[in-house]
Amino acid sequence: MTLTIAKKEAAETLRDGRFWWTAAIVLILLIGALATGWLHTERLASQHTEAAEAERAVWTGQEEKNPHSAAHFGSYAFKPVTPLLAVDRGLTAYTGVALFMEGHAIQDARYRPAEDASAAARLGELTAAAVLQWLVPLLIVLLTFGAFAGERERGTLRPLLSLGVSRRALAAGKALGAAAPLALVLVPAAILGALAMAVASPPAAAVWSVPRVALLALVYLAYFAVFVGVSLLVSALARSLRAALLVLLGFWFANGFIAPRLAADVAERVHPGLSVEAFAEAEAEIGELSWDDLTVRVTEQILAEDDVSTLDSASVNMPAVRLYEGEKMETAAYRALFERVADGFEGQSRVAQVGAVVAPLLAVAPLSTALTGTDYRHHRHFADAAETYRYGYVQMLNQDLIDHAKPGATWDRDYAVGEELWAAIPPFGYDLPGAGWALGGHATALVLLGLWLVGLVVAVPVAVARMPLDPR
Repeated sequence: MTLTIAKKEAAETLRDGRFWWTAAIVLILLIGALATGWLHTERLASQHTEAAEAERAVWTGQEEKNPHSAAHFGSYAFKPVTPLLAVDRGLTAYTGVALFMEGHAIQDARYRPAEDASAAARLGELTAAAVLQWLVPLLIVLLTFGAFAGERERGTLRPLLSLGVSRRALAAGKALGAAAPLALVLVPAAILGALAMAVASPPAAAVWSVPRVALLALVYLAYFAVFVGVSLLVSALARSLRAALLVLLGFWFANGFIAPRLAADVAERVHPGLSVEAFAEAEAEIGELSWDDLTVRVTEQILAEDDVSTLDSASVNMPAVRLYEGEKMETAAYRALFERVADGFEGQSRVAQVGAVVAPLLAVAPLSTALTGTDYRHHRHFADAAETYRYGYVQMLNQDLIDHAKPGATWDRDYAVGEELWAAIPPFGYDLPGAGWALGGHATALVLLGLWLVGLVVAVPVAVARMPLDPR
């Protein structure tokens, strides 16, 4: 009986010309968003590859110089471009695409596309994620708001149930009947997107994407199921067809446009991050760290280890050791500062996810950016890897000074090295984390999305069992 009802509902929807118009618009926007996202991703990946190769050539092509001068010369680490950026660009426009690495300092990523965007672009981008998060739920509302309210106003609900149809079977049939036409819109776009990614992506990137795409599909299916459930619930309880439509449109608008802004404001109040002024002040304090105290400590250490009374008799160059230890001192301070910044952003994200109690988009949006690798946690993972690399090669240069500079108390101005040392430092490499890691920071979103589903599975049959059968 459930399948019979589902076939009837789907057939009625497919005969309705309004469905085809709205579905065609959503499908065109979705395919268009995937196509432009794919072109953007391809262009960005090509630019990053060329820039990384050019950067490596500049590094290895340096002239002979003191190793510490090379540490200040610095180099860039470029954030990898994942194929799933074509689906959801997340925070990519705000977190930067490259990170400059040099001695004595940790820097934030540079070249944020949002800085060069026009005012119109700041209103939002047409991405596949935007279509899935805002337009498909609207289509679901328009498909299902009359599921029970319409039958009741037409006077067909009571005769339908008098045929022996159980209310649970009726609810399940209505849900499946709404899902089937929806699949006609989404499945072709999903297949086209998956084929484009498989053909255009390098094998390693395609393999990395497979589990994430599967999980992303499950997240969006759950999101659409939530909207189907809410729509059936409201349609069963609404006093009229018009009331059902108004309530559902209000829920759709609040979920998509009010809740995200409100959640961001609440998160900032509950978990305030480090302000620009506070960051600048903390950074200035790092610049004032006492190198004089460090010089005394390093001198005492060298004299004790070599068992000599003056640095003129020491076995190493004191300024070189001081640079090595200074890098340790400043790196520890900078890492603590950037930990405060990152913890602030991630704390706000966790608070905002709690808003998914009333707005499921607040669970789906962070899960979408996490699985596409475009959220702040992925940016932090990349920045941490770049910082580990920066510290490693800067200390490698400082160690070369310790090993080869003229022993004593003064700076060895004559010591210089060439391309052999530059080439010995490996290029920056970065492995993207797996899908399990991506979801690890979004337990709240996963739990609340699951609770929405479980709650609606319980609530919809109860509402259908108690719904009035005649117009009120």
